[in-house]
Amino acid sequence: MAKKRIVWSKEARLDFKATLEFYNERNGSNTYSRKLADQIFNIIEKLQSNNFLGIKTSDSEVRVLIKGTFSIFYELKEEEILILIIWDSRRNPDELKKYLP
Repeated sequence: MAKKRIVWSKEARLDFKATLEFYNERNGSNTYSRKLADQIFNIIEKLQSNNFLGIKTSDSEVRVLIKGTFSIFYELKEEEILILIIWDSRRNPDELKKYLP
């Protein structure tokens, strides 16, 4: 099976960037943000080898990978894996609805 390319939705990119900036500001350094970004990118990279690594959700096309307090929601497409959102589970869960199909 050919590896699918990873594509981030605009919302996922912007929201994850805002999350990293929040931790930069809160912690006064980018050490935690860099570590978090590395962990998230590494686990997303593993999706290319194992598309079904995540847990099924109520939507048959959407799966979720959990890394600590973060959930990586993604959708399997024919030739790509679409990252829908990187969700910090400490946020208001009602907000998550606007990012998922």
